[in-house]
Amino acid sequence: MPHTRTVAFLVLLAPALLAAACSSAGAPDPSEPPSQAPTSAASPPATATTPAPEPSPSPVLEDGRHFGSIRSVDTQAGTLRFDLAYLLTGDAANQAAAEHGDEVPVPNDIYIVNDNPKLRTLPISPDLEVWIIDPKRCCDLVRGKVAPFLAAFATRHHPWDARYQGRQAPYWITVRDGSVVRIEVQYLP
Repeated sequence: MPHTRTVAFLVLLAPALLAAACSSAGAPDPSEPPSQAPTSAASPPATATTPAPEPSPSPVLEDGRHFGSIRSVDTQAGTLRFDLAYLLTGDAANQAAAEHGDEVPVPNDIYIVNDNPKLRTLPISPDLEVWIIDPKRCCDLVRGKVAPFLAAFATRHHPWDARYQGRQAPYWITVRDGSVVRIEVQYLP
């Protein structure tokens, strides 16, 4: 539990920091390495070592915009499981299709590559924005409602013209500070 260790470390460190801040004599020069810092006769040198801070875990998905599929949504936990993929067009799409042994030129100039089975669980921001395709105004994105969008993931099959497609549609998600802040459906012809 890194959080518990951090709190305990701060509780133990706070008195020492307060004492150091209140003392003007004998304070070590912060620009000097610890082994060369002067010591005061009033305070013996410390024998305990301070543990090195633990490296922060790498984010599940870097901040930015990512393409893929939303496999599931847990509204109780406020998370979604995302399957990262790559949407390719043009020469890149044809090259990837050829490498995978698929039809070239690719239909509709689009090819999706998803060679990694890893699913990423990401928190959903309370300020989530959802952008969908309104079947009556194809193919512009319009602002959708978050609750029915998330609820659509509980159903497996949707009519082709449903406003919320759940797992049937590919999406672009925007991650900021580790949370999903925006979801946009990707139109596929």
